[in-house]
Amino acid sequence: MKKSLIALAVAGAMVAPMVAQADATLYGSFRMGIADTSNNGAPGSKTDGDVDVIDTSSRMGIKGDIDLGMEGTKGFFHWEAQVYGTDDADQGQALGNRLMYIGAKGDWGTAQIGKMYHPHYLLINAPTNVFHPGSGGYGERFNLGNTFHKRQQNTVAYISPNMNGLTLIGGAVLLGDSNDNDTVLDDSVDGYNVAATYSAGAFTVSASYGDVEVTGTPETGKEVTGVAAKYKANGVEVMAKYEEAETMAAGVETADEQVWELAARYTTDGGVAVYGRFADYEDDAANNDFDQYGVGVSKKMGKGIVYLEHVNNDSDDTNGDRTVAGYRVDF
Repeated sequence: MKKSLIALAVAGAMVAPMVAQADATLYGSFRMGIADTSNNGAPGSKTDGDVDVIDTSSRMGIKGDIDLGMEGTKGFFHWEAQVYGTDDADQGQALGNRLMYIGAKGDWGTAQIGKMYHPHYLLINAPTNVFHPGSGGYGERFNLGNTFHKRQQNTVAYISPNMNGLTLIGGAVLLGDSNDNDTVLDDSVDGYNVAATYSAGAFTVSASYGDVEVTGTPETGKEVTGVAAKYKANGVEVMAKYEEAETMAAGVETADEQVWELAARYTTDGGVAVYGRFADYEDDAANNDFDQYGVGVSKKMGKGIVYLEHVNNDSDDTNGDRTVAGYRVDF
């Protein structure tokens, strides 16, 4: 054990100067909470869960810029991993890559390759994700683009420079595998996502289109379209989004979904924020119609945040309700 610790210390001492030379920043966000869940399961057989300590997507990473020796252009890198802070089974897992990409940027725009957020998530889904525990059943319950356009590997992308408030983004997934979150269609996926965002003063509007097709299988895949708008001024934020998606499997429509969300947040000069969101989800193929609402309050304390949030899902939804009291520390 002593030899292992000495070796680790020596390795750390060797790595630290190299990180400094690369102009890198080590960062992280540790997020823990106490959650109480209720009304889970199929209608008619709902159950309440136990109060539990949960990790709400803690992560740490390293990012920075690199001198490429080219005038007007510099390189960059970004790596981020999930870290686990609750159950022993989670702690025994290897670090899961959330992000890992490299690229170059300049007056001509930005080009990058690796595992990264797609513009659909950043521009359409993220603005209305006002809750700290961003889990699929609650804070990100109705993000239609998450299946293929959240954090995807095997991605190449280009981001245009800001052109009087307008930015264009395009990216493609080249022969992705099961790690692109495809658990339904196939393990060999090609897809792309194109988007645009425009900002003028306190207003921002965005639009996105994504398409994924399973190679070798006609009429099997998913199309997703979304628009979003945001207003931010004097501590007031109002956000809205609309998404629709069509999923095909061997020529049969398995999902025809539409979602709209409206969220708002007010933050005082003292760092107290009050926020809420309402969402409506419909799937014409499955004849589902669900509503969701959530409210929260948080207080920022330097690099830390404490919060109390409640998310209520429709009684016809298999996902139930959850209240979380949480603490988040960023560095």
